[in-house]
Amino acid sequence: MLYIIFTDLDNTLLNKEYSYSEAEKVLRELKEAEIPIIFCSAKTRREQEKIREKMGIYHPFIVEDGSAIYIPKGYFKETKGKPINNYEIIVLGTKLENIIKEIQKLQKKGYKIIGYQDMTPEEIAEITGLSIHDAKLAKNREFSETIIEYDEEGLEKLKRKFNVQIGGRFIHVFGKGADKGKAIKILTKFYKEEHEKIKTIGIGDSYTDEPLLKAVDIPALVKGYNGQWAQVNVKNLYYAKEAGPKGWAETMKKFIPKVK
Repeated sequence: MLYIIFTDLDNTLLNKEYSYSEAEKVLRELKEAEIPIIFCSAKTRREQEKIREKMGIYHPFIVEDGSAIYIPKGYFKETKGKPINNYEIIVLGTKLENIIKEIQKLQKKGYKIIGYQDMTPEEIAEITGLSIHDAKLAKNREFSETIIEYDEEGLEKLKRKFNVQIGGRFIHVFGKGADKGKAIKILTKFYKEEHEKIKTIGIGDSYTDEPLLKAVDIPALVKGYNGQWAQVNVKNLYYAKEAGPKGWAETMKKFIPKVK
């Protein structure tokens, strides 16, 4: 049986300070057992690459709310996406330039919409708590925009052309075709082609992770740092007793036999 983990990052595998130290031991055991850990997050390719390198994880990953799947070249027996540099890429969403064009049109008409592309890395760092370097990675988006200030009317007009999702702190705007659940199902199919038996685990912390949780065999939700679980409509959901990486480690210990 091959277990496959699809995980959100912020407030799930990473804590409020962007640390995963409380899950480090479990992560090490999962890597030793060669269990794929697949990031599925609103974060960009550059942000996820940095985290993957730090953790020593080299499996496929899903970026910008399900906008694209990045598969390391040669990871599966057959090529699965468009080969670009060291990846095979499957794009489900839209290009950032299409979103920015629409935002700029609305700004010219007087609607208040301020996103990362209107800000300097220093300004992004100040409102997010990221370092300047990490703020640059967060700004370097390919398929989505993060909105930090807006008026309701402008947002309603954006919703006509794009997915608009209210996250924990900011608004995420991405293509209508992008979907965390759809991306997970595509990757699951690829694994099934090469492994007789697989079991998927999905873990998140927010209502924005609902598509992720609905696409897996074992869905799990870590507790929020406010002491509450997010409201999601998912069957057979496991509620971790702990928040962030502590809850993440707790879930892996419960469902994966090789983790102690």
